[in-house]
Amino acid sequence: MMDILRQNSQSWLIKLMLFIIAAVFVLAFSTGGFDGNTDPVIAYVNDEPVPTQEFMQVYRETAEAMRAQNPNIDSDQLQSPEFKKAVLEQMVSKKLLEAEARKLGLSVSNNELSYSIRQIPAFSGAEGKFDMNLYQAFLQSRSMSAATFENNMRNSALIRKLQQYVTLPVKPSEAEARELFNTASEKVQIDYYYIPSADLVKHVKISDKSIESFYKSNPDKFTIPARSVVKYIAFTPEELSINETVTPDEVKAYYEANKDSFQQDEQVKARHILIAVDENGSDKDVAAAEKKIKKVLAKAKSGQDFGKLAEKYSEGPSSSKGGELGWFGKGAMVKPFEDAAFALKKGEVSKPVRTRFGWHLIKVEDIRKAGQKELDQVKDEISTIIAQEKAADSISDKLDHAIDLLASGMKLDKVSEELGIGSKKSDQATVQNLSQAFGMTESAAQTIIGLPKDSSTEMPVAIDGGYLLVEKEEDIPPSLSPLKDVKEDIKNFLTQKHAIELAKAKATVLMGQLQAKDSEAKILKSIKKDLKTSEPFGRDGFVPGLGMNPRLAQAAFAAPKDKWLSEAFEFPGGFIVARVDERIPPKEEAWTAQKDMFMNAIFQQRSNEVFNSFLTELRSKAKVDYIRKDLLN
Repeated sequence: MMDILRQNSQSWLIKLMLFIIAAVFVLAFSTGGFDGNTDPVIAYVNDEPVPTQEFMQVYRETAEAMRAQNPNIDSDQLQSPEFKKAVLEQMVSKKLLEAEARKLGLSVSNNELSYSIRQIPAFSGAEGKFDMNLYQAFLQSRSMSAATFENNMRNSALIRKLQQYVTLPVKPSEAEARELFNTASEKVQIDYYYIPSADLVKHVKISDKSIESFYKSNPDKFTIPARSVVKYIAFTPEELSINETVTPDEVKAYYEANKDSFQQDEQVKARHILIAVDENGSDKDVAAAEKKIKKVLAKAKSGQDFGKLAEKYSEGPSSSKGGELGWFGKGAMVKPFEDAAFALKKGEVSKPVRTRFGWHLIKVEDIRKAGQKELDQVKDEISTIIAQEKAADSISDKLDHAIDLLASGMKLDKVSEELGIGSKKSDQATVQNLSQAFGMTESAAQTIIGLPKDSSTEMPVAIDGGYLLVEKEEDIPPSLSPLKDVKEDIKNFLTQKHAIELAKAKATVLMGQLQAKDSEAKILKSIKKDLKTSEPFGRDGFVPGLGMNPRLAQAAFAAPKDKWLSEAFEFPGGFIVARVDERIPPKEEAWTAQKDMFMNAIFQQRSNEVFNSFLTELRSKAKVDYIRKDLLN
């Protein structure tokens, strides 16, 4: 069963079944009231209808539940025919199981139903007891009657009873659990010799002919995809805020109402002069740098301008700006520098300070004490916040007006003038560019790229924080990058590729020599100083310090101790040859602590196998007619 699940873990049906098996309660809540005799029907299961309204409710609720469980899930996936079909198939299975349970004489009493409902955490009050008010509020929020909800709960409980009945013979033994535990928990560690490809790059020579041949053989790798230039108006708080007026009184009122939001830690504004010296430099180099910084300090104390001295003598990246560092708080600089800067008074210059970068002189130009930020410090920030809040309130009205103007035949530039909102032009953009730049879905970006030249989107495109109205201005067809533009990239790629091949060849030869009895001792002596022992690792193949290689794990767990493995294994940047250093069995106390978990894991695995076989048998005998397949598209 576990192998089957691993092999099919990406299929929609398996994902959905795992989700629903783990959360039958979610689906029980999903089904609202319906009248099976009057609703349009999407399918029949042994002549029992599956109403379209019921399907749509279950589909929406299941999609919402999966989105809540995985906020990053692609919306296009939840709207795909595969996902909708998986939801419908689950509903078909549910109806078959309910019918089979009733056929076998299984039932759920009112007492059992009442107990199940009272155990639902969502209906428990402050003291952990069932709260009728919470129950009724839940029903009202779903526009669901108590009778409908309780019927759904009864059916879900009925299916659970059927599952318990069908899987009753499943009884895993402790020996089976121990075997599974040993397999899952055993570790192995290896001795290995690493051959990095980077050491072999110097032996690789790539000719111009090879570069040209690769270029001609792989045009798809160097094809610039079709691109488009579009004009657009962005209806977002950021874009529309430039047209909003914010008065000083509004800024002051916001500041007074939100003073707690404008706190600051202690900060200093400083400049510095750096005479660089390596942190591991010789005593002679350190002393020479210190002598130089002391000469600069003498000039600063004589009254010479610190900024001019920084421009002339500083060896740091800020020298062109007179050593200016701006405002910074504690934690922004290395500790010796920070300690010296925060110990100075305004206008003071430090003694020479040693950090890992070299010797510094620091001049503090201003100090901000910890506490409340002054209004002058934050007035621009507040003005931006207020302007964006005003703009956000106007988005709907301005967007509606713009859509009406476009519908009347007005071009986007004229719409921009009419609304007083600036339009912008994109660079040459692909679907990926648009999707990433604006936070729109890939399908929305494809719609934009697919617009005919000079035409506009009929509906606004949702983006992060607002909407776009778009007009296609230009189409640029796919083109092949000139060889001169990609020559260096091809050379680097081929160099790395050949270096990896050399590393593999070298490792393979070495492996053969280590496996041969007449040469093993000699070769082992030559590589012994570079031979390393790994951290213990499991059967998943993740080797700490090296990376992931399941093939290595499989070979290591199958090999005897001190046996050189008969394959060279690739890791990022090179290859290794390896032998088993030690097999590490799990500890007895770990088995005692985890025995119940492994027993339950085998029980759940076997139960699912038995129940899935039972369901497959039901499906094979059932008559299922799909009436509205178009609703799945």
